[in-house]
Amino acid sequence: MLTKAKFLLRLPLAALALAATSCNGFGTTNITSPGSTSNKPPQVSFRVVGRIGEPFSLYISDARSSWTVKGVVPLTVIIVNEASPVRLSATKLINDNSLLSIEVIAGFTVKALASSTTGFGIVPDGFQQPAQRQLPYAPAASPDVRFYVKGPATEVFDALIEDQKESNALETRVPAVIIFDSPDTSANIDGIFTAVTITGDLDIDMTCNGAIVTAGVGGTKQTLKSTCAPD
Repeated sequence: MLTKAKFLLRLPLAALALAATSCNGFGTTNITSPGSTSNKPPQVSFRVVGRIGEPFSLYISDARSSWTVKGVVPLTVIIVNEASPVRLSATKLINDNSLLSIEVIAGFTVKALASSTTGFGIVPDGFQQPAQRQLPYAPAASPDVRFYVKGPATEVFDALIEDQKESNALETRVPAVIIFDSPDTSANIDGIFTAVTITGDLDIDMTCNGAIVTAGVGGTKQTLKSTCAPD
């Protein structure tokens, strides 16, 4: 199916101007050509933390596409096949003084942190360099392909997200949203998920333009496949 393989993710140049493209999970050698390629930087993701259950809305934009993600604390978000720079801001959806924070994580290490404790507070994307802050936001993603991974809060899982042209491997923990930027829509888009710590079952929804197109319920391994046309 695949003509090449890519692995998540590379480290950003500025805190919330994330890059979330090719690197394997934790810096081992590219398995497509063992012994002849250099190690990749640690996986980069961004995680929303604070008071458990705090509702929020994220606005995310890279150079091609933008997305709105609504959820509750905690949540990890990763963009597959992104086009840097990535901009991110979070807004609290309730009027209280509880903490809402965004962490930028490389491997297992928090590299940057931004927080708000004000009612309906905004965690700004003000960590970019001035030139990046002047960039326009990209139009809404079309198609908008996402995988919502649920299960025990301590569960770590591996995932392989692929279309007809590339494959992206990553490792993170539940709950997570994996966004596929600008996938090839000529055939199925696949998501293959495997629990690592096996503390419970995985429940996964694959959505296309806001609608669930396929789901995997129960078990420590899930494979989801579906087409998704532009909106």
